[in-house]
Amino acid sequence: MALKFPLSLGAICVAVALQAYAEEQTTLDTITVTDTEIKASQIKKTRKVIQEELVADNYDLVRYATDVGISDNGRRNKGFAMRGVEGNRVGISVDGVNLPESEENSLYARYGNFNSSRLSIDPELVQGIDIIRGSDSFNTGSGSLGGSVNYRTLGPEDIILPGKKWGVLLKNGYASKNREWTNTIGTAYRDDKFDATLLYSHRNGHEMKSRGNGEDIFGNARGIPDPSHHKNHSYLAKIGYFITPLHRISASFNGQKANNFVDEKSYQLSGIWRESEDIGKRYNANLAYEYFPENNRWLSYVKTDLDWQKTSVGSNNYKGGHRYDADLNKALEKRLYEIQDTHMNTRFIRGSLRVDFQPWESRFGSHQFTIKTGISQKDFDNRNNHEYLNINADGSSAKDSESIQHPVRTRSFFAQLQDNVTWNDIFSSQLGIRYDWDELVPQDLNATCRACSSTPASNTFQSISGSLGLDAQLNDIWKIGYNISTGFRIPTASEMYFTYEHPAGNWIANPDLEAEQALNQSIYVQAEHKLGSFGLNLYHTRYKNFLYEQESTYKKWNRFYDSYSAGYGQLPYYTTIAQQAVNIDRAKISGVEFTSKVNLDQIISAIPQGWKFTANLGYAKGKLSGTEASLLSIQPIKVILGIGYEDPNDLWGINAKASYLGAKKAKDAQIVQYTPNFEREVKSYPYLNNSAVLFDLYGFYKVNKNITLRAGLYNLFNRKYHTWDTLRGINKISTTDSVDKEGKGLERFYAPGRNFAASIEIRF
Repeated sequence: MALKFPLSLGAICVAVALQAYAEEQTTLDTITVTDTEIKASQIKKTRKVIQEELVADNYDLVRYATDVGISDNGRRNKGFAMRGVEGNRVGISVDGVNLPESEENSLYARYGNFNSSRLSIDPELVQGIDIIRGSDSFNTGSGSLGGSVNYRTLGPEDIILPGKKWGVLLKNGYASKNREWTNTIGTAYRDDKFDATLLYSHRNGHEMKSRGNGEDIFGNARGIPDPSHHKNHSYLAKIGYFITPLHRISASFNGQKANNFVDEKSYQLSGIWRESEDIGKRYNANLAYEYFPENNRWLSYVKTDLDWQKTSVGSNNYKGGHRYDADLNKALEKRLYEIQDTHMNTRFIRGSLRVDFQPWESRFGSHQFTIKTGISQKDFDNRNNHEYLNINADGSSAKDSESIQHPVRTRSFFAQLQDNVTWNDIFSSQLGIRYDWDELVPQDLNATCRACSSTPASNTFQSISGSLGLDAQLNDIWKIGYNISTGFRIPTASEMYFTYEHPAGNWIANPDLEAEQALNQSIYVQAEHKLGSFGLNLYHTRYKNFLYEQESTYKKWNRFYDSYSAGYGQLPYYTTIAQQAVNIDRAKISGVEFTSKVNLDQIISAIPQGWKFTANLGYAKGKLSGTEASLLSIQPIKVILGIGYEDPNDLWGINAKASYLGAKKAKDAQIVQYTPNFEREVKSYPYLNNSAVLFDLYGFYKVNKNITLRAGLYNLFNRKYHTWDTLRGINKISTTDSVDKEGKGLERFYAPGRNFAASIEIRF
């Protein structure tokens, strides 16, 4: 019943708006569509929206986004989920440079010693975030099967007030959901030839609160979140100079360092405690030259870039036991036995060129061509260090260093051509084709590797990506269109080359993996009018060579077998279970995305200008071929209704949002696993969320042109609910991020209850 209400209300409001237009079609003014219009599959978060919605992390970013979720794994965030896929299948980039993929698999996830996070960008550093739903490899290359998220770092215009050459930004914020303080300071200068920007931001917070009512105990039945304390440092520097009015050079550097210390009271290993410090580091640098031709017959813009990136994702783990009293029934203090640090490191460098040509007029329309090309190299390696305290007879410690796989160097090249065509006053199109060449070359070991074989052979992937959009501007208001695009993802180094054999678990390498491929098609209808806006997008995506982590049984040689043991019934082989990354035949997903905004003052004259009503919906359905398992990353239905007011003079504003989060149905959450007797079984995922309706209230007030206050109250009625993203990230068999058989541990995975956020921003 909760679902029917928001859907009906949204439909009624849209119908009223369209009917009002139909009755006054000859008298109402229209809005002209410009080149900055938002595509049907795009969610564009401007700096203004980011600030007003008090976005502090990825969870806040997708709070009001339909068909977009988070790839969650307890305290570790693996990126985004879109169009039925997640994690490495959704590209993340900052200023056009892709962030590295997560390299962990489910085998190591059981132990929690590796930091499986994907790096995220602090919203304090950005002027805008573009979320593209649907295959986007034409723009971003490997990884964008389900979509992409691109962060654009801020510039001087985001700090300097209008009419001034220099400015200062001071900002302080607090969020109660994780007791996080944010402090930001920035300065910028800009004149006709020179511009510079400096910014630093610091976050200091704790674990995300839970609405659950569980017990404060140890082990995976623990009912409240593990205590944690994080400190994040983010910084940005940019400088640009016009050598002449036609030639500009620039340099930029931005980076982040995040530390999150966790007392893992939910750690499930009898008699053992663990504390972990997750570490994420990212450094990005860019050198660029731009050419702005004047009166050039052929060229309109040229840019060359040299990009450099260095990242490290790791975890420092501290393990030990307890010192007990004489009766062995009371733990007096912790005793540290082992220190383990694990790190996944990448180094990336790329040179690229972009050339925009002048429009070319022909009898077949106006064409504007753009070419881009680039060459890059990425180095990946893993390094793990152990220290075992007081293990030797003389009381000294033992140290060792090892790796779980060979380092891998990836060499890449791409070239693309795009043509934006205006056929006539009604029809236009965007055509593009891109070629990618990637070579993965395993390197010699740089540390001891217990399960590694000889250096594997290199693998080469060649991919063709394309994008075609056809648009028809039927009149000043209505627009329809069709888009088809492709995507691909080459396997990660871990998926192809990692191998492991152990009685507790096995992983088989698969160097014969093929690149995943995606074909996305969508049909959309859009309307823009002074009454408001309307958008309906229907899409269908097919995935081929879909990479899937498959669990199966296989025969393994019994090293204790000989003629003597055979006489006692020993067999030469025994059955065990192993995981392996494999290509399955196909997967498909279909869905609908609906957006609408109604300017209420245009419907009811008594309502002041600035009031608006919004309604958004996202729904998807999908299936994996070749297996009974479901695509767990498909988002349940989500409906967002909102009513808000923004002062025409931009002095203050307030918004109320109602969010319906649909339940995940058992038939859409099937998994395949093996019993202890090696019998294959298909069953429903054990942790399914119920539907929930949430209410939020947020707004802003400008004290004067220099000071802005913002505040938000979330989950207004203190609803107790799980999100599907959180529940599907629970590890089935693990010492970390798992729950007990009775499900008591699910209490700590509830979303925060009623919480608030507030900030003050000063610009002068």
